[in-house]
Amino acid sequence: MAILDTKGLPQSLTEPGIGAPPPIWPHLPDGGDGDGERDRPEPGASRNVSMTGIIVTMAASLMTFASFVSAMVVRRGLGYDWHHVGLPAILWWNTAALVSSSIAIDVARRLLRRGQRTAFNRLWTLGTLLGTAFLIGQCVAWKQLAERGYYLAGNPASAFFYVITWAHAAHVVGALAAVAYVDYRALRLELGPRRRTIVDVSAVFWHFLDVMWLGIMALFLFWV
Repeated sequence: MAILDTKGLPQSLTEPGIGAPPPIWPHLPDGGDGDGERDRPEPGASRNVSMTGIIVTMAASLMTFASFVSAMVVRRGLGYDWHHVGLPAILWWNTAALVSSSIAIDVARRLLRRGQRTAFNRLWTLGTLLGTAFLIGQCVAWKQLAERGYYLAGNPASAFFYVITWAHAAHVVGALAAVAYVDYRALRLELGPRRRTIVDVSAVFWHFLDVMWLGIMALFLFWV
């Protein structure tokens, strides 16, 4: 009777030989099995990235407006054609609306941390509406300036007023879109813990635009 010799038979990588120790399976890194939960970033890391991004955005915006102010200072010293621009009275109402919007959004953010979602929804919606009222008021102010004969061409002071306020309004439009998105999610009860970072990020940028507008108002009121 012949005896089968198994020493020469090929064996698979995952099949142990006779009398050999069991195979050692390699450890797959997280996410290698396609599990969606493992693919998600840590909430803390995502928040840090978002905050870093908004800080970089604010720094870039600040540099942009600083360049406008520098150009305005240089232009004012070049000649005698610089004439003071009388600010429309509606700008004071616009300022009050923007400051009130910033206060409402900040109070709403603090209420959300305490779990008072209903009060958060009301105040955040109020802040969104006040921000929209600010933009509408800015359009009215530009129209009133044009009716008084202040245009982009002609008086350098009015030209810089248009450019700076337009640039600020463009930033407000972007920030208001984020604030409105938060309001939409909150009213649909879809603002879970993973989405609350956008609440803080949008609130920080909104406060930044509020402070910047106060500086613009002071600049044109006391110096331009």
